[in-house]
Amino acid sequence: MIDIVVYKDKYKEDVKDLLEELQDYHAKIDEQNIMTSVSNYKEEYFNLIMNLVKEKEGKIFLAIKDSKVLGLTICAVDDLPFGHKYVSRCPKRGRILKLIIKEKERGQSIGSYLLDQAEAYLKSINCKYIDIDVFGTNKNGLEFYIKKGYYIRTYKIIKKI
Repeated sequence: MIDIVVYKDKYKEDVKDLLEELQDYHAKIDEQNIMTSVSNYKEEYFNLIMNLVKEKEGKIFLAIKDSKVLGLTICAVDDLPFGHKYVSRCPKRGRILKLIIKEKERGQSIGSYLLDQAEAYLKSINCKYIDIDVFGTNKNGLEFYIKKGYYIRTYKIIKKI
């Protein structure tokens, strides 16, 4: 049985490890070799995430089985992009910042459980939409979100100069 729980400090190192695993995965699938891991990433990025969660009505949900953390999702309220307050009908929007499942635990619906919990939370605080950024070469992630009812609304493109 998998339990979905709200973050507590006793899971701090597990969260750091999962954030690092996701960064390593992104670096591995980055076809332009821009993404990388740096020595102080774990600590600094964890602190950045925790501050964002605190400041933006966020939550971290953890998937736990047999006292082991298998994955997490991090969500928060998102500010509208530059200029969008003039052209948007969506006053409050949620964002899924991260969704990470340990590699050996994937394919067991853990991501769905976590995403469902984050969506329910964001809906409970009156968010009307949820945004998710998917790394361009993360085909599995994109397919997962599309299956969960998300759709591509914008593209972010890059060019090396």
